[in-house]
Amino acid sequence: MAGRPDRHAPTQFAMSANGHRLAFCEWGAPDGAAVFYLHGIPGSRYLRHVGSVYGDARLRVITYDRPGYGLSDRVPARTVADTAADVAAIADHLGIPKFSVVGVSAGGVHAFAAAAGLPDRVHRCVGIKALAPYRGEGLDFFEGMDDDGASTFRAVARGDSSALAEDAAETSAWVESDLAGISATGPVADMLKAAFREAFKQGLGGHMDDVAAHVRRHGYVIESVTTPTLLLAARQDQQVPPGHARWLADHLPHAELTWMDGGHMDYQEDAEMKALAWAGRALF
Repeated sequence: MAGRPDRHAPTQFAMSANGHRLAFCEWGAPDGAAVFYLHGIPGSRYLRHVGSVYGDARLRVITYDRPGYGLSDRVPARTVADTAADVAAIADHLGIPKFSVVGVSAGGVHAFAAAAGLPDRVHRCVGIKALAPYRGEGLDFFEGMDDDGASTFRAVARGDSSALAEDAAETSAWVESDLAGISATGPVADMLKAAFREAFKQGLGGHMDDVAAHVRRHGYVIESVTTPTLLLAARQDQQVPPGHARWLADHLPHAELTWMDGGHMDYQEDAEMKALAWAGRALF
């Protein structure tokens, strides 16, 4: 079945169990295998793969704004583990009993949280260039990480609220500069610009909450993820260094680790789409 272009996917809304509004989009084949694609920091429901690739792979991909991003209500004290309930609320709204979860960058731990919290519903799990938990036992979180990222996490962990706000403001300014320094062009660049701009639609709060949630205890442990899991890692990544992937592979009970060349912001559609196709396999 040929996929259709995704540029006009409408925004929909679901209510969480706690009464906050969640904004989401669906992309690809309406009758395809359901896969939640969870964005990083920052991000929004517009972060996805462009064109007809989801429909061509018979995937029904659901993206959503984590609370405080885009059009989802802000929940300042949220934890990473809360993602499981939000994903379940959207799946229930759509009448989807079983699905897979994919998380990119800092969205990886949110995908693992959904798999841990919804073991009877999550079919497979994928982490793409996934950031490991800040408090991972035995993990050197900062080894190989660029100075900007490392200094922000260290400051937030010390309780420096001004550093948290400054990081959000600097990231928002980078977004407004049209993502200076990224290598993507054409439709991919347009998608990234739209996705990151949408992240700051309500201001800086969603970004600040997301960073703070990552530094706090996540509310679940990686070892509780019993779902088959695929990890994709980039050898030259300085935002999520290779040691994070190795740590995750050692602590996720059923994980397979695959390496890619390139850095964190390199767009690697072929490898990522193979991972999404694996996530959706056997769900039809």
